[in-house]
Amino acid sequence: MRTERGKVLVAYDGSPEAQRALHEAAAFAHGGDVAVVHVIPAQSVGSRLVSLSDDKQDRQRRLLREAARILAKTGVEAEIVEAAGDPVTEILATSERLGVRLLAVGGHRHQFRHGIADRLVRRAPCDVLVVR
Repeated sequence: MRTERGKVLVAYDGSPEAQRALHEAAAFAHGGDVAVVHVIPAQSVGSRLVSLSDDKQDRQRRLLREAARILAKTGVEAEIVEAAGDPVTEILATSERLGVRLLAVGGHRHQFRHGIADRLVRRAPCDVLVVR
């Protein structure tokens, strides 16, 4: 009998740790729903108005295509989410909007305290898997 795992969200930045987080998310989801978000760090110019360079948007799309290819090799079709703003705020907003059960993120051991992964662990409305 298969247990319902719920949707998994992976915060993806292309790092080796984030790539491992993709594999862990696919294993957790057992071929179920996986979403991948990449956040372009940006400050808003006005009320949710963000100015982004073409280079940053191209890099974001390239990273998200890369993540989708990695997941496809494991038999998982990914939902892709493009975001811009404060990474923690955008990842949390995406996890709440999608109603995810698990948030997977790569974390660097020497940068964990006060880093993005640490802040997500403390603030996320769901379980968080930090992959190193």
